[in-house]
Amino acid sequence: MRPRGKWFVVAAAVLAGVGAAAALVRGGYEVPVELVAPTLVLNLAVGWSFVGVGLVARRRRPASRTGLLMVLLGFAWLARFLLAVDTTPAFVAGVLLGSVSLSLFVHLLVTFPTGRTTSVAQRVLVVVGYLLSAPLDAVFLALGAQRGRGEGPPPNGLVIAPSNGGFTPEPVDLVVQAVVVVLLVALLVSVWSRWRAAGVAERRALTPGLVGGTVVVATLLVERTAILLVLPPSAGVVLAWSAQVVLVVWPVALLLGLLRSRLDRSGVGRLVIDLGDGPAEPGRLRSVVARTLHDPSAEVAYRLPGTDDYVDAAGDPVDVAPRAGRAVAHLVRDGRPIAVLLHDPVLTGEPDLVEAVAAGAGLAVENERLHAQVRHQLREVRASRARLVEAADGARRAVERDLHDGAQQRLVAVGLALRLARTRLGAGSPDELDALLAEAGDELAGALAELRELARGIYPPLLTDEGLGPALASLAERASLPVVLGAIPGQRPPEAVEQACYFVVSEALTNAAKHASASRVAVDVVAEGDGLRVDVVDDGGGGADADGSGLRGLADRVAAVGGRFAVSSPARGGTRVTATLPCG
Repeated sequence: MRPRGKWFVVAAAVLAGVGAAAALVRGGYEVPVELVAPTLVLNLAVGWSFVGVGLVARRRRPASRTGLLMVLLGFAWLARFLLAVDTTPAFVAGVLLGSVSLSLFVHLLVTFPTGRTTSVAQRVLVVVGYLLSAPLDAVFLALGAQRGRGEGPPPNGLVIAPSNGGFTPEPVDLVVQAVVVVLLVALLVSVWSRWRAAGVAERRALTPGLVGGTVVVATLLVERTAILLVLPPSAGVVLAWSAQVVLVVWPVALLLGLLRSRLDRSGVGRLVIDLGDGPAEPGRLRSVVARTLHDPSAEVAYRLPGTDDYVDAAGDPVDVAPRAGRAVAHLVRDGRPIAVLLHDPVLTGEPDLVEAVAAGAGLAVENERLHAQVRHQLREVRASRARLVEAADGARRAVERDLHDGAQQRLVAVGLALRLARTRLGAGSPDELDALLAEAGDELAGALAELRELARGIYPPLLTDEGLGPALASLAERASLPVVLGAIPGQRPPEAVEQACYFVVSEALTNAAKHASASRVAVDVVAEGDGLRVDVVDDGGGGADADGSGLRGLADRVAAVGGRFAVSSPARGGTRVTATLPCG
C-alpha cells in the first residue's frame, strides 16, 4: 500500500471512531453514563487494533490478503455504532454491517496467514460464515425483526447492560445462535486440524494467530451457548464483556508474530558467529541454518561447477526440483549460482528472513560447497576405481571366453588335423593328406581372423593408423543398423581423447542395436571451444538407464580425461548420449 493510501485509511479509522462516539452519545438512545466510557474504550480498541495491525500486515506481506481482511474487520466493527442512531436506516445499516465482522473474523482465522482458502472445508466454512451475516440478517429485517430496538440502550448488544426484568430471546434468535455455535465448533476443529498437520516452521508462523483466535472463538462459543441456555442477565453481561475483551487479543497476537519475525532476522548475527566457531564439519552449516530458520527440514544443496547437478555436504546427489511441500531459494555469489536452500513453503511469507540467512551464510556456503565438491569427487573416484576394476575383470573374462570358445577351439582342431595327417603320412593317399592339410589351413585362417577381430575390439589398429574419421566410418559400416555419420574434425585430437571418443560411439551404437530397437542412429563429432563434443542420437524407445554398467563405464572413461558425460533418454523419445572432451 502506498503511503498516501495508508494515511487515508488511518484518517478514515479515526473519523469512524469519532463518528462511533458521537452516535453513542448523540444518537437518541439513553445510555447509562457509567457505560459510555467502557463501551467506547473497548470497541475503539478492537476496531483500531484491527485496522492498525492490518496496515502493518499489509506492508509486511503485500501478497497476503490477511492485512486487507483485518482492516475491513476493524471498519465493520466500528460500523456497528450505527445501531446507536435511533432511525430505521441507521438500524438496518448497523445490523447488516455489524454482522459482517463475525464473518470476516471466521475468514481471517480459517485462512491465516495467507488470507486465501486452500481446501474445500475452508471454502465451506468461509461461505457459511458470510451467509450467516448480512444475507440472513437482511431476511430477518425484511420479516420485521427489531433485535431489541426501542427504549433503553442501543439494540443488538452494542452496549452491554442487563435488561430490566430479564430478556427472553425470540425463537428465530435461538435458531440463529444455534447455527452460530455449530459454525464456531467447526471453526475450532478446522484450526486444530491445521495446527496438527503443520510442520515445525509452519506451526511457528501459525501459533500466535491461531492461539489468539482460538481464545476469541472459545469465548464467543461460551457466550452464544449461554444465550441458548437463557442464563440470568448478570451471567450474560459478564460473558458478553469477556467476549469483547478477548477480541483485542487476536490483533495483539498477530503483532507479536510480526515482532517474532524481526527477532528471527536479528538472529542472523548469531548464525554468522556460530558458523565462524569450530571446524567445518559436514552438515554443520545445514544445522545452523535450520536452527536460525526454525525449520528442522531445511537442507542446503551445493552446485557442482560446470553442471546443473547438486550435492549435499557429504557429496551425495540431491534433487532440487520444486515439489510439493518444499520451497527452493537459490543462493548466488558473484552472479553465479552456488547453492540452493530447500525449506518449508511457509517461509516464503518471510522472504527477508530467508535472504538474510542466505547472505549471512554466504561465505560459509562457498567454503562448504568446495568441501562438498571434493567429497563428491572422492566418492566418484572411489566408485569409478571400483567400476574400473570390475570392468577390467569382466573384460579379462570376456577375452578368456572368446579365446576359449573361438580361436582356442580352432587351434585344437588344427593340432588334431596335423596329428592325423602325420599318422597317415606313409599309409594315406595324397588326396587324403591334401584334404587334412587344407582343413588345418582353413582352421588357422579362421583362428587368425577371430584373433584380429578380438584385437580390434580391444583397440582398433585403424584408429592408431588412420585417425578418428576412418575408425568411426568402419564402425558405421559394421553396425547392424543404419548409421548417419556427420562431419568429423580433420585435426586429430590427443590420443586419450581420440580413444575416449571412439569408445563412446562404439558403446552407444552397441546399446542402440541391442536395447533401443532403433531404426537409425546419427553420430556427430564437432569442435566446441578447446575440446570436442560427441553426440550419438537414436530414434529408439528411450528409457536408457544412465547408471547401467555400459553407460556408467563410458562416464568413467570420459571423466578420466577430464570430460563431462550426459545421457538424455525420455520414454518413447529416443536416446541422446553426449560427451564433452577437453583437448587442451
